[in-house]
Amino acid sequence: MDKTNDSGVIRLMSEAINRLDVLQALLRAPLQVTEFSSRVFAGRWVTPDEVIVTHRFILIQKGAMDYTVEGLKRRLTEGTQVFVPAWSRREWTVPKGPEGCRLLWCAFSSGTVTLPAVLCWRRPKEMRGEVAAFEGMRKTAGDLAERATALWMEGELKACLARFWSEAQAEEGESMRGKAVHPEVARSVNWLERHFAEVDALEAFYRTVGMSPNHFRLLFKRETGETVQAMLARLRLRRARYLVQETAMPMKQIAAETGHADPLYFSNQYRKFWGRPATADRVTGSVA
Repeated sequence: MDKTNDSGVIRLMSEAINRLDVLQALLRAPLQVTEFSSRVFAGRWVTPDEVIVTHRFILIQKGAMDYTVEGLKRRLTEGTQVFVPAWSRREWTVPKGPEGCRLLWCAFSSGTVTLPAVLCWRRPKEMRGEVAAFEGMRKTAGDLAERATALWMEGELKACLARFWSEAQAEEGESMRGKAVHPEVARSVNWLERHFAEVDALEAFYRTVGMSPNHFRLLFKRETGETVQAMLARLRLRRARYLVQETAMPMKQIAAETGHADPLYFSNQYRKFWGRPATADRVTGSVA
């Protein structure tokens, strides 16, 4: 079963991003790099509005970009380092002009950490050092199948993240400033995140609830904004999209790995949730 959902799962549900909490969670998590790239994007470049399945860690070497995460937009310029959490809805554009925007970026997963969907950034004092670190990792990214290289890459990436999160700023909307979550709901969300891939997860879940089912359903909906069934489906289909986009796993196996006993039902649910069939969602690369 996927190590992403073991008992060590960490969910950051605080009122606002605490840099040290995020850093501690990422340093303790096993990080898996899926892509390291460098590219110049021309003026007026537009990415699609989509939910990304991996974290994006970006260096803007030249030019500027307008980056939008969950509806909040910010102009980011040369010399800025950017972090966009996995499962954020994001889109970005390059302003009109001949210069374009040169980016160095990394895509990676950190299965044991769920971060709020918030755009974060900093302007490093030593940009040359950050560029050198990114370039060094990019040049060895082709050898990630080698265990020694993968471990070295993980260590280098964590060092970069440590520098980033010591100074990061966050673009926080009103949704980030809510009240603390009820402890029974927080415990239940943690349980769902660990067990969503089990076929009988919903039935097993209600056996763990310490209050009447009807009262709990109302409490859960009030605290999270969605039903237990909706959260379970979202967790399953997010994991499914990660497997579709980041692996070559057959669709029947993805269905089984995400708690769907019936592959046809899985295909229908995937299309309904993501707006396109799983078979059309395979990608060969990504952008920042």
